[in-house]
Amino acid sequence: MSKIKFIKLTFIFTLTLGLISCNQEIKSNNQTAKSIEKTDTIIVKQKNDLNKSYEVGFLSKSYSYYWLAGHDTLDFSVNAIEYEKDSTLHLSINHKNSMIVTKALTKINECLPHIKEDFYLTKLNSLYFREPIYYFDLVKELSTEYEKQFGRKNISYEKLNQFLLKSNLNKQLDNFVSPLDKKIRKYSIEKFHLMGKKYFGEYLTNVDLTEYPEFAMDGMGIEIQLENEKFQTSHHRKARKR
Repeated sequence: MSKIKFIKLTFIFTLTLGLISCNQEIKSNNQTAKSIEKTDTIIVKQKNDLNKSYEVGFLSKSYSYYWLAGHDTLDFSVNAIEYEKDSTLHLSINHKNSMIVTKALTKINECLPHIKEDFYLTKLNSLYFREPIYYFDLVKELSTEYEKQFGRKNISYEKLNQFLLKSNLNKQLDNFVSPLDKKIRKYSIEKFHLMGKKYFGEYLTNVDLTEYPEFAMDGMGIEIQLENEKFQTSHHRKARKR
């Protein structure tokens, strides 16, 4: 199994595990949960039980972070996992409803100080977002640019990576990871394909699709692989010398 698919399976499994565990903790007011008050909401940290995962021996730790308002869990969570082998940190976000990319990045940024208490942000290796269709601003912009360049034909994963590296999404994410001394190395959308507008309603409920484009990029979420900015600079210098 490839490393990318391995990480994808880990994200899906740990997100499900985290959601189940968090609901149980909220009901029982487990004292191991840590809450940080922020205006009228709190961020709740939940440690995931690795013994319940088939990844036992591969992951060193896993936490999920949830936004709560009163007794209600808000529609956003961040899952963080650390691999035993290289101590790399991987973050994935989960939400059921559509939102804009800037809001998602703001939420992650709110959570970083709390994640920093449990992990080394210097080891951040990847970010994982939901499918493009869940981000209205993103899907509208990407669909327009995609059609200009490729029409409505599927492209290779290599071309897809190059397309996303030149997109406005890359600029937004680069501004987000740059303060962490990180650079974007690669994008990937597993099982990438184009989806017609008539199918949008199967994913987005209670959403006015009038302003949505006629098609969207689809697949099993967007993975952004990162590398250290200093490493990339050093690597480029060596390449120029050669």
